[in-house]
Amino acid sequence: MSNLRLLPRAPVAIALNALYGAANALCAVFLSVYLWINSGDLNVVCRFYLALYVVTPFVFILAGWYSQARDRLHVYRLGLALSAAFYAALLLLRQRSPDYALALGAVQGVAWGTYWAGVHTLNYDMTAPGKREYYFGLLQGFTGIVRLLAPLLSGLIIHCSPDTHQGYHRIFAVAVALYLVCCVFSFLMPPDNVRRPFRIRRALFPGRDQRDWRLVMLASASLAGTFSIFAFLLGLLMYMQTGDELTVGGYASFQALAAVAVAFCVGRAVTPRTRRPFMRWGVIALVAAGGLMAFQFTVVSLFLFGMLRSVAGPLFGIPHAGLRYDIIAHSAQEPTQRIEYLCAWEVPLAFGRVVTMLLMMALYGLLSHSELALRIALLVLCAIRILTYQLLVRTSPMDARAR
Repeated sequence: MSNLRLLPRAPVAIALNALYGAANALCAVFLSVYLWINSGDLNVVCRFYLALYVVTPFVFILAGWYSQARDRLHVYRLGLALSAAFYAALLLLRQRSPDYALALGAVQGVAWGTYWAGVHTLNYDMTAPGKREYYFGLLQGFTGIVRLLAPLLSGLIIHCSPDTHQGYHRIFAVAVALYLVCCVFSFLMPPDNVRRPFRIRRALFPGRDQRDWRLVMLASASLAGTFSIFAFLLGLLMYMQTGDELTVGGYASFQALAAVAVAFCVGRAVTPRTRRPFMRWGVIALVAAGGLMAFQFTVVSLFLFGMLRSVAGPLFGIPHAGLRYDIIAHSAQEPTQRIEYLCAWEVPLAFGRVVTMLLMMALYGLLSHSELALRIALLVLCAIRILTYQLLVRTSPMDARAR
C-alpha cells in the first residue's frame, strides 16, 4: 500500500470533481422528471437528450483545440459557467421549458463538451501509469458519496415544498450556486498555458500501428447507452411507478451507496494485470440486471436493477479508465497529445449515444408507447456490454505495450 500515493494536486482535483458531482447529482435524476411533468411526453425528454448528445462531441473537439492553444482550465471553467447558465435558463423558463427542449439540450451539450474536455485532461494529468486505478477508485468513491446524499436531499426539498415546481426551482438554484463555487475553487489548480499544436487526425483515425487504440474507439461506441441513458431513464421510470420525488431521490441515493462501496474496494484491489477479471464481473452483473427486464416494471425490480447496475459500474469502469489512459499514453507520439485522444474518444461515444437514442425512440413509437419498448431498450443496453468487453480484452497486455 506504500506506493499508493497521489500526485501533489490530485486531492484538489478529486475535491473539484466531487463538488461538480454534488451539483450534478442534485438535479440530474430530476431533470427528465421535470421535463416529463411539464410535457407528459417521453419524446420531449428524448429530444432534449438527443440534442445534448449531438452537440457534445463537436464542442468537445473545439474545446480540446482551445486547451492546446491556451489553457485546459479555461475550458473547464467555461463548462462550469455554462452548466450554471443552463439551470438558470430552467429557472427563467419554468413550466415552458419543454417548449425549448432542443435548445436547452444544445446548451447543455455545449456545457458538457467544454467541462468534460477540461476535466478529462485534468484527471489524466493527475494520474501516473500503474497508479491510475487508485486515483479513479478514490475519485469514484468521493463523488459517489455526494451522489449518495444529493438526490435524497433534492427529493426531500421537492417533497417538503408547498408547491412541486417551487421545489424543483429551489434545487436548480442550489445547483447554480455550486457550479459557481466550483469555478472559484478551480483557481487552486496550476495553469497549463503552454501553447501546443492540436493534431487530432492520428487519434481520430487510428492506423495499423494503433491497434489497441482502435479497439478502445470501437468499444467507446458500444458504451454509449450505459454511460448516459440509464441515468435519466431509470429515474423517470421510478417516478412513473410511484409519482413521488422523494422515492426517486432515495432510488438514486441507493444506487450511489452501492457504487461507493464497490468503488473504494475496486480502486484498492485492481492492478493493471487484474483489469480483465474485474471487467468480466462487471459485465456479468450488468447482464444479470438486463435479465430482470423479462419481468414487468415494479418498484422492487427497478431497485434490483439499480443495485446491479451500480455494482457493475465501478467493477467495469475503474479498470476500463485505467486501461484507456494507459493506451493513450502508449499511442500518443508526445505526452502533450493526450487531449487529442480524449477528444477523439468522445466521437464514437457520441455516435453510439445518438444511434441508441434514435432506436429507443423508434421502438417506443412502434410499440405504441408501451412499457415493453423500454424494457427491451434496457435489456439491449445491458447486453451490449458483452461486446464492449470482447473488444477491450483483445488489447495488448500491459507488458507487451511497454516493449
